Amino acid sequence: MQKARQWKTLGTVLAAVSLFAAGCSQPSAAGPSENIPVVKVWKADMTGASSISNGKITAADQVQVVSKLAGKVAQVNVKEGSVVHKGDILIALDASDYLEQTKQAQAAIASAQARLRDTQAGTRTQELQRLASNVEQAKATLQVAENTQNRMKALFDSGAISQAEFEKSGLELEKARTAVQQAEAAYDLGKAGPTSDTVAALQAEVSRLQSSLEMAKNTYQNTQIQAPISGVVARKSIEPGEMAQPGAPLLVLVNMDQVKVEASIPAEQINQVKVGDQVDVNVSSLGKVLKGTVDFVSPISDVNSSSFPIKVVVDNKDGELRAGMLAEVTLPNQSEAVTGWKVPAAAIVTKDNKHYVFKVDQDVVHQVEVSIGETSGEWTAVTQGVSQNDRLVLTPTDSLTEGGKVIVN
Repeated sequence: MQKARQWKTLGTVLAAVSLFAAGCSQPSAAGPSENIPVVKVWKADMTGASSISNGKITAADQVQVVSKLAGKVAQVNVKEGSVVHKGDILIALDASDYLEQTKQAQAAIASAQARLRDTQAGTRTQELQRLASNVEQAKATLQVAENTQNRMKALFDSGAISQAEFEKSGLELEKARTAVQQAEAAYDLGKAGPTSDTVAALQAEVSRLQSSLEMAKNTYQNTQIQAPISGVVARKSIEPGEMAQPGAPLLVLVNMDQVKVEASIPAEQINQVKVGDQVDVNVSSLGKVLKGTVDFVSPISDVNSSSFPIKVVVDNKDGELRAGMLAEVTLPNQSEAVTGWKVPAAAIVTKDNKHYVFKVDQDVVHQVEVSIGETSGEWTAVTQGVSQNDRLVLTPTDSLTEGGKVIVN
């Protein structure tokens, strides 16, 4: 409380000095000396909070629910504000076409499996008997053809028949011999069973159809849009009867059991912050200061500034924190304790990599080299060169010189 009153007093002094300087910009009766605004400084303990960064509260988990398929929405099972659990069916699409595709795939695989089983079982006994009978019939036909050929040769030799008739009987004999060979080959194949290549081809066909069936089932399941996380429906943009398009947001789910505060830290202080650090989170709209944990420290700075983004996780079991609320993150000073004076940054002049202030003694200014520490906002810690009750020129100008006289406002 004492520090707060001191800073408030400093702000009042600065404001008064600035207003007075504006009103006294004309040369005074004191002569050509320049009016220089000055301010007293006092000791400030630098071991406390080293940085206060404004941030915005966001949900720890936020997911846009989309459809993988194009289809007509048959049912929406939630409304904005509904509490859902991971895996709950949020939206159902018209699945009639996809169900028929699944049934067709199931029928195709059943047929292929039946063919494979028959082939692996080999030729049945009845089929082998039929093939053996064919062989016997072919042999009997061959015997008849041979007998006929012998008679026709005797007739031809006696001149009873012509050359053409004799050759015709010879052709029938050759056909009979070929029929016997074919029947015997078919019987041998029946006894040997299917080849390994035939079985492998049928197995491959069954595997292909099984893959098609799984794809059809997955497509059918995708008509039932499930909750990817547990949380609350924050936004709904679809109604029954409307068409869902692949990738188009249908719902927004948020999990607010934990929230994140996204803030930025100046470059000179970023190395003091580490993942896992405990910090204070002041939510002014609730009038509360909560404990948070640093969850992320960016390795790169913001695009438009030299500050570095950080994320702080805060428990929100009671649900008081809402996305979009503003919060202040107070980071503890992780560096070695430093005792010094908190001086307006505008009072410090840098020349040749050295830092100076202009002290006022009566109506004479003295340029004094100082050592500085961290800078936070409009204030800089001065560790050497400043003592209590020293009066410093607030905004030094190039006209100031060592030992020069000034008029103190």
